[in-house]
Amino acid sequence: MMLAAIPLALGAAPGRHHVVLPRVTIISGSRSDGSATDLWLAILRRRLEPRELDSVARIRRERTTDEEAWARLIEAESHRWPAAADSLGRLFELAPLPAVRIVLGNRGAEDAFTHDSSTIGMDLAALQRVYGAAAEPINRDRVNRFFRHEYVHTLQKRWLVHHPFRARSFLDDAVFDAWAEGLGNYFSLSGDWRPAGGAPSPLTAAALAQLEPILVARFAALACADSAAAGSLVKGLSSGPFTKKWGALPVALWLLADQESDRGTLRRFAIGGPPAFWALAERHVPGPRADSLRMARRRDAACRPSAP
Repeated sequence: MMLAAIPLALGAAPGRHHVVLPRVTIISGSRSDGSATDLWLAILRRRLEPRELDSVARIRRERTTDEEAWARLIEAESHRWPAAADSLGRLFELAPLPAVRIVLGNRGAEDAFTHDSSTIGMDLAALQRVYGAAAEPINRDRVNRFFRHEYVHTLQKRWLVHHPFRARSFLDDAVFDAWAEGLGNYFSLSGDWRPAGGAPSPLTAAALAQLEPILVARFAALACADSAAAGSLVKGLSSGPFTKKWGALPVALWLLADQESDRGTLRRFAIGGPPAFWALAERHVPGPRADSLRMARRRDAACRPSAP
């Protein structure tokens, strides 16, 4: 089986001989008595309010049979991930990490998420709840896509240490999320999204028709927005049902379209950082909507405080 439906297509890296691939370690996030490990609670600490975390910490629940099946599937597929990590590292011109750890919990989180530059969490209970039985054929490809999506986020965290992005407005914050989650969501795309016969797939065409107007309207409203308005304006940009992610999914689909004809698209977008969003949108957002985005960017720049 191929690694995933949406290919990496990064090209060969000249001079890369005797590459040492990163080690991928699977770590349990629960103990034999049904309690969460300290590591699982530590990675939830950034994601939950203290009261929620305390509630999760009190849970005693052993893995179910279905959750064990998801754990076995992840462990079985993880042999593919060192090579995927090596390939993805080339997007950002970063050497792969020596090791990546995948922590498998069964409470308090969503399906898959990035904790830091070397730690990815997966919640077995959430995987079972959202995607059904691990034995479903589609889930084998799905866990590979989850890994690639989350590993890209570890690379973004490392890359940003050397190329920091300073958001000076709420529109900048939205652009940052569109860049970060758009690239991650590219690697979450199944084959159903791929172009067919030189034209966008029906799924892609329908999603862009629905989401592009929302993206343009929200970005236009975020220009010069204050904190009271910004929270509601960015809601759903990269959260909620996959097909409703009005900021992240259009970016992923624009990248998919470009990647069909230009294999350097992903690398340029990755190392271009958040500002690369604007050039990508310029190539894909049509007519008056493109004018609205340009105007929003100009207005927002005029509203920003002067740099010190």
